[in-house]
Amino acid sequence: MLTSALQAAQVDYSTQPMSPPSSTQTGVRALAPRARIAALDDAHAPQWLDEWRPSPHLADRGMEAQDDDGVVTARIRIEGEPWLVAAQDERFLGGSVGAEHAKALRALCTRACAERPAGLALLAASGGVRLHEANAAELELARALRAMFAVRQAGIRTAAVAVGHLFGGACVLACATDRLGTLPGVRVGLSGPKVVETACGRGELDAADPAAVDALYGAAARVRDGHAYAVDDDPAAIRQSLHRTTASALTDAIASSPGAPNPVDLAPLDAAWNARPVGAGLWRSPQAWIVAPFGAHHVDAASVRALDRALLAHVAPGGASPGCAIVLEDSPGHAVSRAAEQGFLSRDLARHAGVLDVLRARGVRLVGALIGTGHSAAFFTNALQADVLCAVPAARVVAMDPAAIARVTGVDALRLIAHDRLLGQPVRHFAALGGVGSVLPDASPARILAFALQR
Repeated sequence: MLTSALQAAQVDYSTQPMSPPSSTQTGVRALAPRARIAALDDAHAPQWLDEWRPSPHLADRGMEAQDDDGVVTARIRIEGEPWLVAAQDERFLGGSVGAEHAKALRALCTRACAERPAGLALLAASGGVRLHEANAAELELARALRAMFAVRQAGIRTAAVAVGHLFGGACVLACATDRLGTLPGVRVGLSGPKVVETACGRGELDAADPAAVDALYGAAARVRDGHAYAVDDDPAAIRQSLHRTTASALTDAIASSPGAPNPVDLAPLDAAWNARPVGAGLWRSPQAWIVAPFGAHHVDAASVRALDRALLAHVAPGGASPGCAIVLEDSPGHAVSRAAEQGFLSRDLARHAGVLDVLRARGVRLVGALIGTGHSAAFFTNALQADVLCAVPAARVVAMDPAAIARVTGVDALRLIAHDRLLGQPVRHFAALGGVGSVLPDASPARILAFALQR
């Protein structure tokens, strides 16, 4: 039995916002995840791929795990073509992505690369990373994001349809597909309404005003602004939208994104790197490319787009070009504001992770270096996408502000933030979960370069 505090936490997930459809609704949104998948299959008889995978972490929070951890996966056929599909369950902790949930998504992507189906689809309905198991969940979702790009690099079609409200890291994952669709009435974004209100004040956004929230996050607004396409809440409409999906090159998606003529000045690079600037946030030393930290600047669309253009224009292996890129990580996280949500920052962060994957496909070895703070989506779409990550002892991993974690989960995060394996911010906890290849004695360029070049 859930405690009243944890039941309240589930309600709080829904206010960011995430509420299951009422039983009086019709269409796919009213169905349970397995029924959603079955409705899309030609014969309404999916081949289920799930194994028993309850979260091993929720019992420690006084919560009962669910056998599928909030996501089901299957092999189906659409118009005679084989597809792999995952459907998230917003009825379980708001569809939040726990570590086992993320592992299932990653496994489906790995299966797609092996089987080469016609496409891979995500029926998305999630409030984002499950904060009850923040470190483990963020690490595994980052791995799932990288696996999604591997599917795209293989030329396999990918698509996501928001069949429920979609926020946080789960929204970034959906934006990493070739095509994002939305059912009527859903809300889609990175930072939820309460997060924006708390960070910027009610004058920026009143989270209790449904009309204001829908004007920013609603499906109609996302379609109007060109961030998604509309899909009727009907199995046939969803089937046709998936069937019409075409694979697109990641570089084409970056090239078609709006320009950033005046990017924010980023932090200067330590002279000890012996590197010269080549583009926004990009430096070159004799041994490696250096992707400079954002420092005190929140990661926004302008800086990310400028950096991505520099990476695609300059970084390539072979010849006189270094074959290693060191991605330095230290920032207060992604921008949280009405403007960031209106511009759909989720898409920009997903594209940045995709650019790093393009470099990997070019043969560039990616090494992440956590030299300060790795914060939420800014971290897991940047240095956490590298092939290996090193860190300094004083580094910290921050999923969300402790007070916000406490509000959402009912867990005393302020008490646990130093020593809890899943909520603890000191990097030793993230390293214990396998997220860090080595904790270096200090952040000197010589030590980071030595680590990077010996990999």
